[in-house]
Amino acid sequence: MNQYISNVYKLQSHCNQPNVDVSTGLRLAFNENIHQSYSSASMLLEDLSTLINHQENEIDRYIQAHGEEFRRKLAEKTQRHYHALIGSANESALRVIREKEAVLEKAARRKAELEARAMQLSAEAQVWEAKAKANEAVAAALQAQLQQTMVGCVSQGEVVAGGDVEDAESSYVDPERVVVARGPGCKACGKRVASVVLLPCRHLCVCSECDDVVQTCPLCLSFRSSSIEVYI
Repeated sequence: MNQYISNVYKLQSHCNQPNVDVSTGLRLAFNENIHQSYSSASMLLEDLSTLINHQENEIDRYIQAHGEEFRRKLAEKTQRHYHALIGSANESALRVIREKEAVLEKAARRKAELEARAMQLSAEAQVWEAKAKANEAVAAALQAQLQQTMVGCVSQGEVVAGGDVEDAESSYVDPERVVVARGPGCKACGKRVASVVLLPCRHLCVCSECDDVVQTCPLCLSFRSSSIEVYI
């Protein structure tokens, strides 16, 4: 019995011995597999990291290349836009300047015309003032001459009236001589007293009625330009 039990123990020991070896082998194989897995994973991670770095470098180079091109195109577009804005602003400024210059030129022409017209009117006024003064002087001289003539005519009439009263013909007073006694007679109609001086000849030779119709002086036959009426 004891021997049987001893044999059983031996058999069990013998059966248990391979299990220990199998477990040890499995552990070794498992550890080796794990090590190989770690090695494979490490190599895979290294390859993946290299690939990622390569892709990142490619992306960086692509972005850099296209970024420079984009910046260049953007700069060109911005420059063209600025040039267009500057050109438009210059055109607007030139148009406004031309309009202002046209207005100033028109105002300058108008000013020059007004100044020329003012100078012309001033010159005409001076001429008319000089003519008026000259006519006033002529009228004053003719007035004095007319008064002297009238005084002479009156004196002549008195001499005629104080002549030989007995002679009927000499004592006869002609109506025309009465007119002459009141002033010089009109050389146009011969009926009224001359009261208008013709210019430029300055002859006191027509009456106010004949002044409207005569074109030449009855005394010197020169063309008249104007006349002055004197009041006795």
